[in-house]
Amino acid sequence: MQKVSRIFQIFFKFLMIFFISFIWVRYFVKSLLQSILISLAITIFIDIVSRIFNKKKNAQSLLRSKEREKAENCFFSLSMDKNNLDFLFKLTSSRHCCKKLANCILVLHPESRIILFPNFSFSPLSQDDVVKIVNLAKSHKPTKIVILCYTVLKETTSFVKNFDIEVQVLDQYDTYQKLYKIYDIYPEIKYAYKKDKKLALKDLAMFSLNRSRAKGYFFSALILIFSSFFVRANLYYAIMSSFLVLLALISLYDPFSKSKTNKELL
Repeated sequence: MQKVSRIFQIFFKFLMIFFISFIWVRYFVKSLLQSILISLAITIFIDIVSRIFNKKKNAQSLLRSKEREKAENCFFSLSMDKNNLDFLFKLTSSRHCCKKLANCILVLHPESRIILFPNFSFSPLSQDDVVKIVNLAKSHKPTKIVILCYTVLKETTSFVKNFDIEVQVLDQYDTYQKLYKIYDIYPEIKYAYKKDKKLALKDLAMFSLNRSRAKGYFFSALILIFSSFFVRANLYYAIMSSFLVLLALISLYDPFSKSKTNKELL
């Protein structure tokens, strides 16, 4: 169904570019056949250029999207793991001298002591959370505190600068970039977010073809028919107004109303 929806989106995009081209070409070119051929050529050219231009960008966006998804699943899995400190100890001890404490990891350097404090809560890190963590960490005399969390409130970002100890906050994405990727050690993903389903063709039809939209399609068709008396592109307006009237008729019958009935809960 997703493939069908994708094909429909590509076709609709191609059709919109063609009609926009046709409106302007038809304004300057009297011959209908020439107008259609020129518009088709312009549409194909724009489509090819847009594909070439966006190819590299789309690949990079996909990579970022996959990494963001992986970062979210890493945090989700660690939050459900009772032994999440064991993973953090494994990660930090791969390069540093460390101690696993009751609720954090102490990283020991010759001239510094860094506390890695995980806050595996799905609530945004607040100022109160930071105060509690700093007070807990002070007993270990750290020179720096690194807090791992789900996300951070905007005011908390500036609030952490008020302490005499350096406090750095990493949300789930920063944790992925600055810890997991740098150390090349990742938590086992046992839990993953379920993706929202993309709008299927049937869902799109249910949204577009219902009785409440019939009037809108009909009045849009009337406006196009009225406009055709003043603009040269009469054929375009005839096609589009006919198409809108057809949509109005289909919507009037509300063909997908049966799909909207509530199913029995139990």
